Amino acid sequence: MSDAEGIKDSAQALSSTKRFSIRNLHLDPNNYRIIHEEEQIDVPDEHAKDKIVAQRTLRLITGERNQHIQDLIDSFKTNGYLPVDQIQVRALSDGGYVVVEGNRRVAALKVLFQDRESKGADIGKLDPEIFSQIPVVIYNDADEMHHLTLMALKHISGNKKWGEWNQAKLLEKMNSTYKISENEICKRIGISKVELRRSLRALSLVAQYRASDYGDQFNETRFPIFRQSVRSQALKEWLGWNEETATATHPTNRDLFFSLLSREPAEETDEDGEVGLAEKYLEPAINKRDDIDLLAKIISDPKALDQLKITRDLNSAYRASDLVFKERQEAAVKSIAIDIDTLSQLAIRPSNLSELEHAQGKLQGIINRTRAVSSTSLAGVDQNSVFHDRIDAHFTSISVERYKKLTQLKINKLSKINIFAGLNNSGKTTLLEAIYLLAKQNDFDGLLEVMRRRGKFSADQVDPEWILEQINGDEYLVSGIFDNEKTHSSIKAQMEEDATIDKSRYLSSIEIDTKFGIHRNVSCSRMYKGRERETQGDSIKHLCPVIFTSPFFLNEPHRYANYYHRSTQAKALPIIFSFLKEQILPSLQDIRLTDERQRFLVSDDRFEQGVDLSAYGEGLQRMFFLSLLFASSQNGILLIDEFENAIHTKLIGPFAKFIHNMALTFNVQVFITSHSKECIDAFAEGISTHNDMAYHALVSDKGLITAREFSGHEFKSLLDAGDVDLREAN
Repeated sequence: MSDAEGIKDSAQALSSTKRFSIRNLHLDPNNYRIIHEEEQIDVPDEHAKDKIVAQRTLRLITGERNQHIQDLIDSFKTNGYLPVDQIQVRALSDGGYVVVEGNRRVAALKVLFQDRESKGADIGKLDPEIFSQIPVVIYNDADEMHHLTLMALKHISGNKKWGEWNQAKLLEKMNSTYKISENEICKRIGISKVELRRSLRALSLVAQYRASDYGDQFNETRFPIFRQSVRSQALKEWLGWNEETATATHPTNRDLFFSLLSREPAEETDEDGEVGLAEKYLEPAINKRDDIDLLAKIISDPKALDQLKITRDLNSAYRASDLVFKERQEAAVKSIAIDIDTLSQLAIRPSNLSELEHAQGKLQGIINRTRAVSSTSLAGVDQNSVFHDRIDAHFTSISVERYKKLTQLKINKLSKINIFAGLNNSGKTTLLEAIYLLAKQNDFDGLLEVMRRRGKFSADQVDPEWILEQINGDEYLVSGIFDNEKTHSSIKAQMEEDATIDKSRYLSSIEIDTKFGIHRNVSCSRMYKGRERETQGDSIKHLCPVIFTSPFFLNEPHRYANYYHRSTQAKALPIIFSFLKEQILPSLQDIRLTDERQRFLVSDDRFEQGVDLSAYGEGLQRMFFLSLLFASSQNGILLIDEFENAIHTKLIGPFAKFIHNMALTFNVQVFITSHSKECIDAFAEGISTHNDMAYHALVSDKGLITAREFSGHEFKSLLDAGDVDLREAN
């Protein structure tokens, strides 16, 4: 049974059904349906019966000429009173009842009753007996929090929704006044944390606007604009949004934003050249929710932003920017995709094959060059999605509270290069997965990548039911210190109760809740059987660029094409070739990627033509591919599973030195697992800068996996003193 159903059941237990006269039912003057009205005033329950209060409440609920309840009046006259929805009330201490749920229906009945009594008005098929026999449900002991929950179930997650402002104010009261946690609110009324936080953030931005010079211009019809504003990651970054305080902290951009939302007094120059305020006003540049999306594009272009300040015209500013060209590019890409779909449904003549293959090579070249600019990981991470461009400290500690077989595992002695050793099934790969998920923060693709590795699936083969089975009701919890800031990640599967969700073939949702310093990001991915998943989230942020590589999963050469292009741009290839030539292949001249076939060709002095890289030993291939990863993980982390795989023992020492140099050059923190004592010892012997090394043995202690940790100096001293095997540390 869901929490929402539990609330309803408990409500029924607290209630009893009665029939009362319309005179004994009093409208709620604090009803959330009317809190946006300027005349609305919060009053204690006992004042609901006061004549002035009652008249004002009826007028606000009914609207001018009954516009807010005309649909109910027409229905009552046409169909009579149909008790489709319960009217819910609570008793007042001095007699009578205040309406908790059903204020519009009671208001409509009051209007019809007054018109009949004072004017003899026709009430159609409505039986006048109803005015003295209105069926209501009385809640005897329920507190206000219970009533708020009931209203939320119907008007936020239910099928009779209030406006966005009214919904948000109710959520704010539950969270701020009654100190109900976000998780508890979501469970009580069946909404996602993403939706809850979006409403609370929007209210905080409204509070800043109301405190500004333009605050008197706010009304609730503008609230959707604020809600869309806190949904835009680009706009939030421009405003200097602080998640900890839920405020916009960039004063210049914030003031400009508030100005664009508002009417501005126009200035004019008189005959004497004096500047003063005119009688005219400049209209707001932002008038609707969709304007925020256009503004979010413009703020990234200084030229367009300057134009906006002058003209206060979003469309004019947009046309003055380079964004038009970018959108033409996007339109061309979409056109290509549509044409390819069309071709896939046609029988292609063999005579067209050569032209298609040529086009394929060109297109693949464009794809790889684009990836080289924007991609920093196997999942295609955009460089702009990381918190900081430069990382000073990387991870200094990691705690895996709960992930797969790992519980309460703490890693404290971390350095530039970290070696993890242990017997089979000791959790080495699992630890790399946990670190990868923490670095990916609230990016669902990070979890998908881990699942693909575990199941050895390609991207289009991952079964959503299989993913949910892997989580199996657990909550993954990983935390650490990164770049001198605390960070954590929580991943769990849960059923959403939101009535607005399309439940057709719905399986469950996976929520990823993360925090880094003052920044908090949540994403919610709804999983369906036979349908594409849906992911919600204000923004997707990574701690840093992160790459996870394994010798056992999808390591075909063409998957390294984007890393090759990044290495080219970073001028890393000459360094890589120099190492390979010195240590493995003295006749090596160059290794190049061919766009047409997505293969690597080696220029070798021993051969007149290029030779496919696959013709050489696996050791050369492995070291080349690992070397390509550093430019793409610059200022980030690189996770290498089974480092020694396919590499000859004699080469591990020199390669360890090379890995160390690349890590320093590109500011990469490296995490390595190994089964090989020779590999582990080679790092200790090969790298003289022991401050950059840390060694960790994962051991099972009474069924709990723990870490035995050694700094570089400590492990080298042990190794010098005797034949120490890190894999068997205890």
